Amino acid sequence: MSKLNLINYVLNTNFIWNKNSFEEPSASMTVDLKKDGCRSLIFEFDKVLDRKYKGGLFPFFNNSNSNVCKKCDYIVFAERGTHLFALIVELKTSAQGTMPQLNAGECFVDYVINTVNRINKTNHTIIKRKISIREFERKRKTKIKEVEYDQYNHHFFEQDKFRIVSFLK
Repeated sequence: MSKLNLINYVLNTNFIWNKNSFEEPSASMTVDLKKDGCRSLIFEFDKVLDRKYKGGLFPFFNNSNSNVCKKCDYIVFAERGTHLFALIVELKTSAQGTMPQLNAGECFVDYVINTVNRINKTNHTIIKRKISIREFERKRKTKIKEVEYDQYNHHFFEQDKFRIVSFLK
């Protein structure tokens, strides 16, 4: 079974994103998503919940503390060769910081991988990348730039199209 299938097995399918773009509906922000044949699984947190989710997305946490229930917008789980990646994505329309949401997404990724390892008696590792997409920094460019990360495995996305394979290195 592939590593992506193991992850898919532990995640609730109601949160799987199958569209060809990332979206921030409250801000009319859309980023085209290109898979380019890359095997991936996209998990979406920014979702309107129905009644079966009493207490919100994290009902076991104190939601009166705004820092406790932070979440990123998307996590892209992808495989390249023998490596498993998690691209933790936060979309913003303003200059507001993204690190609190990205750090929360990193904790979620750790939990998912630990759960996969626990139930399958495996020792899979994952390469985590944090990606901030801020609308005011995006440029409508067609030339593909090399993706570079800072010392925190963080990248400020400035392109027009989000090509998953570009982040898998």
